[in-house]
Amino acid sequence: MHYLKLYIEFIKLRILGVAEYRKAFIIGAVAQFVSYFAEFFLIWVIVNEFNSINGWSAGEVLLLYGLNLSSYAIAGFFFFTPTSQLSAMVKDGTFDELLIKPLNSFWYLVCREFNTGYLSHFILSLLVIFYSFHVLNVEIGLSNFWFLIMTLIGGALIQGAALIITSVPSFWVVENRGLKQILFFQAKGFIKYPITIFNTPIQIFLTLILPYAFINFYPAQYFINKNDFSIFHSSFQYLTPIVGSVLFILAYLFWNIGINHYKSTGS
Repeated sequence: MHYLKLYIEFIKLRILGVAEYRKAFIIGAVAQFVSYFAEFFLIWVIVNEFNSINGWSAGEVLLLYGLNLSSYAIAGFFFFTPTSQLSAMVKDGTFDELLIKPLNSFWYLVCREFNTGYLSHFILSLLVIFYSFHVLNVEIGLSNFWFLIMTLIGGALIQGAALIITSVPSFWVVENRGLKQILFFQAKGFIKYPITIFNTPIQIFLTLILPYAFINFYPAQYFINKNDFSIFHSSFQYLTPIVGSVLFILAYLFWNIGINHYKSTGS
């Protein structure tokens, strides 16, 4: 409850900041929207040109894109800025300021540094999802609606956990941007398309090692009644919230390990 009240206060301050520089916010949001829309359009053109990718139509691949982007938007809203700034904060010593506050350092950063720029990502991704539902004749009934919410929450927890895990090494190796670039952004690029187009070791990697396939590939099959699980069981389509919760708890524990072994740079 204490953090909820604190978060509400920071939201109020951020809204005031956005209102003060609303032109910059609008321009940035439009630029992000156009950038991701161009990516979405390119994927649609590629898949539509070849009719399908490994049995997945353009509408189905766009659903993968929408689920991925929407959960990333939620995760990015809360965790992108705090995890991205961690390395610089450790380097210049400003992270020490957080440790002397009577607050949990992780939740304080999340409350203070949420990124409103991801609202444009979220709006675009929802448009893509509902466009895909329309093209694929997916009914938006109560069960599908709740499953979509749970999928987005679970996917956001997976992506948030990945952002946290790849940033924690900053406590020991200050410059670790390459780790996040490889393990998050580049590795997550595989799930823009059905993972069954890749060989078995990559499918295993994206399911059991870096479980990004649970963000969109498995749950998408619930909506479109597809059975393309390859070597894995069809029950995987329901596991996104569980995988997300477990992974986020592990990420938070990893953060605490980093805090416990953190030594100030003395800057």
